[in-house]
Amino acid sequence: MVLRRAVLNRAMAVVGYEFAEGDELASADYELDRGRALLRHVCAQDARKMVGDRIAFVAIGHKLLDDQMIDYLAWTNTTLLIRADALRRDDAQQIDRISALKRAGVAVGLQDGRAALQNPALADAIDVAFLSVAELLPPDLLQVSRQLSKQHPGLKLGIRGVETQEEFDACCRLNFAFFQGPFIRRRDEWSQTKVNPSALRISDLLGRIRAGAELEEIAEQIKLDPMISYRILRVANSAAVGATQDIISIRDAVLIVGREPLYRWLVLLLCVTAPTSPGQQALLENALARGRLMELLAGTDSTAAMRQALFLTGMLSLLDVMFKVPMNSLMSQMTLPPEVTDALIRRSGSCARTLQLAEACEQGDAAHVGELCVKLGIDLDKFNQMLAEAGAWARESAQGI
Repeated sequence: MVLRRAVLNRAMAVVGYEFAEGDELASADYELDRGRALLRHVCAQDARKMVGDRIAFVAIGHKLLDDQMIDYLAWTNTTLLIRADALRRDDAQQIDRISALKRAGVAVGLQDGRAALQNPALADAIDVAFLSVAELLPPDLLQVSRQLSKQHPGLKLGIRGVETQEEFDACCRLNFAFFQGPFIRRRDEWSQTKVNPSALRISDLLGRIRAGAELEEIAEQIKLDPMISYRILRVANSAAVGATQDIISIRDAVLIVGREPLYRWLVLLLCVTAPTSPGQQALLENALARGRLMELLAGTDSTAAMRQALFLTGMLSLLDVMFKVPMNSLMSQMTLPPEVTDALIRRSGSCARTLQLAEACEQGDAAHVGELCVKLGIDLDKFNQMLAEAGAWARESAQGI
């Protein structure tokens, strides 16, 4: 399977994705075939649509470095990250190959930047070097980052495994440019934060729709909130809806959008109403990708209700992090299907295992992902395809809300 992790910049905006094989310790006999399969996945339509103008960091082994397939990556905003086992110390031929790729427009970096300390010529040939919080104690991380920055000022540094906001802030001071880790989704104690009025209004609208309220009633409630009114008119007049004339009435906008699309749109809007803060857009894309992935995992033979429940579970599973409000408090103010509430609060019920799968994928836990795919009857190749499709949908949707 293919693991994909978001890479953020110093402003906590997503600037790329790191792609790697799910089992890097597998037999070396098929390393070249696995590497080619990984590159084909990254170059496929859904993955390229998800990446867009961002960077695709791809971890590769030494056999793939000399493969002609690499040459086709020139000027494609793809950065190859050579794994430590791919490096042969003081191998001039290997360094010449990396330099030639760089001149041809193929960016090359190191998955473990410590190798650059042992080989200055290699450090001069590469574009980026990643280090890991888990593999270096703070004093060593400080020393290595300073040494690389001083000796190779053009080399960009990335840090992997950032767990907390404090670690992120410290690594920013150490001149890192790229950040990867779960810090953006970290949960803390949020006992004093209150949900803003717009979020409460949207929660009320979601409850009314689930209770079967008429769309005219929903429209009257939307009129009470200028922000929601403005956004629903923008949606109703968008090309996606296909209105034949300008819509200026909230009632007409609600009727044109329709009950089920309106419910789904309001769920997306709920996430957007979270207080603006660094990393908020990255969190939104994460939530969108979770929701869409879980919906796809339901399969086409599932009921519409089940697909909607899985989408809601994924979308709302990061709502507490977005609002910095305990999930129990948020759920007490919303009317949701019981299977969604069970998954979010008690981690039980029909949606819980699919949520575990989405989370395990984000955490890079290949063994757990494989185990859950078996339990859910999901083919790994199909799962990779769904993951790319969900990411592409999430990026496009986040820009359109």
